[in-house]
Amino acid sequence: MLSRDKYEKWLWSDKLDDSTLRAKSKFYAENIERDERWREERLKYQISQVHRAHAITSISPATLLQHLIEAFAGTGFERHLQFVENTQRYARQLRGFITDTDRGDPESRHIIGVREGMSQKPISPESVPKFEDTLSLSKDFNTAAMELLLLTLFVVVLLSGAYLAFVRVEV
Repeated sequence: MLSRDKYEKWLWSDKLDDSTLRAKSKFYAENIERDERWREERLKYQISQVHRAHAITSISPATLLQHLIEAFAGTGFERHLQFVENTQRYARQLRGFITDTDRGDPESRHIIGVREGMSQKPISPESVPKFEDTLSLSKDFNTAAMELLLLTLFVVVLLSGAYLAFVRVEV
């Protein structure tokens, strides 16, 4: 946990000198890093829970069919994981854009995270990177291939059993 005490004298200060702005920037950056680590750990925990539940329920043909339909429709948990990866990549790209734009301004103090320490020049909205959510059909198919094989095996065994039961019954 971060100690606010070492930053307390700078956080509420109205001074705009470099040492105050750098202390504020460092405090904000440390808080953001801590929050991101916490969110990442929480996401990993939730992913492990979903994978565990998926492994337990994968013995059911109905659940296998549901996961297959989700995979081919581009929905479901695997699609959610792709979306999370895309948003994380975009966040890194946007941070890089902000840093590069600030470095391009010679009048800026280059103190990222504090409004007074960053560039004050206007930015055209067209220059900001756009978020793109890409779908990977091959990745979706690869994750569903084993489930497709298991479901096919279930159907073959079920039909074979039904055929054998029909052949043995005397009408």
